[in-house]
Amino acid sequence: MGKLIVSPRLAAPPRLAAFTMLGGLGAGMLISAIFLLTQGLGLSDLASQFLGYTFTDPAGLDQTLTRAIPLTLVGLSVAVCLRVKFWNIGVEGQLWAGALAATTVPLYHIGPEPVHLWIMALAAMLGGGAWCGVCALARLKLRANEVVTTLLMNYVAYMLAQQLLYGAWRNPEDSFPVSRAFSPDETLALLGFGHVHAGIFFALAAALFCWWLCSLSRVGYMARAVAANPLAARAVGVPAAAVVLLMATLGGALSGLAGFTIVCGEEHKLTQFIGNDYIFPSIVIAYLARTSPLGVVVAAVAVAALYTAGDSLKAFYQLPGATVLTIQAILLLCVCCGEFLLRYRMDWVKTVKVRA
Repeated sequence: MGKLIVSPRLAAPPRLAAFTMLGGLGAGMLISAIFLLTQGLGLSDLASQFLGYTFTDPAGLDQTLTRAIPLTLVGLSVAVCLRVKFWNIGVEGQLWAGALAATTVPLYHIGPEPVHLWIMALAAMLGGGAWCGVCALARLKLRANEVVTTLLMNYVAYMLAQQLLYGAWRNPEDSFPVSRAFSPDETLALLGFGHVHAGIFFALAAALFCWWLCSLSRVGYMARAVAANPLAARAVGVPAAAVVLLMATLGGALSGLAGFTIVCGEEHKLTQFIGNDYIFPSIVIAYLARTSPLGVVVAAVAVAALYTAGDSLKAFYQLPGATVLTIQAILLLCVCCGEFLLRYRMDWVKTVKVRA
């Protein structure tokens, strides 16, 4: 007889961290492959769709890189907030807030027209940051759970956007509820490879800034202290509340910047559906990257490739649209299992009965 004892690890060696991450990803990919094989796909089909089309075919690579731009930014948003254990489930609402703030600039002619694009980017970051900052203040001052507040703020932002698109901002010359099209000076330039636009530089710059902030700056050190033990951090003089508010606001600003890249780089106007289906992918990306800003870039490209392959599978193999979400869930679950094994150790202890 015996029992299983689960105890937290005092320290985990880097080799174990790498092994659990690679093991979790490998297990997730294996289970996903088996799942797709049961849907009637062959191994050659999987290789051609997930590797060939998404990374070697020009059309597939174009779609992958274009999708990776906002995914990188929302992934950074969740990752930065997780650095202080702030659960940001409201990236869609912050994305909408950023898109709305950016759209106000051309619609109301705010600032000199030659610099409208930069004003739109700044407005988007302010809008998204304020949208998430309100939830951070609610947690700090009212002890409101940020999972609930950030999630509910998604609906507020979405309904506000619909109200404007069906009302004051609707383009009377278009039969669909969209705003007027932006001028060429108010859109992100294409880079000459399909639909890939200059927003990719915003995403890469944001990743580098977040890496510097989290790894090399004083704020990053204080964020690690707050995440490890808020009471101990406050005891040694770290302004824990200010650090949480700063990181949460930065996370919201990154989501707002994602909204800016969509309306200025892809749609060139405000539409109804710019902020759909970003909550779950952002969480998957942040966890796959283990909140590493540079790792977020790689994870975002991988998730974007998954979406690109998923579109192809729907078109040519008649697979349901939920296939991509299922694969994301499998990967996230396997990575979380690996994270559990990294943080906890399991020992089988034999029990011996002692007779009196």
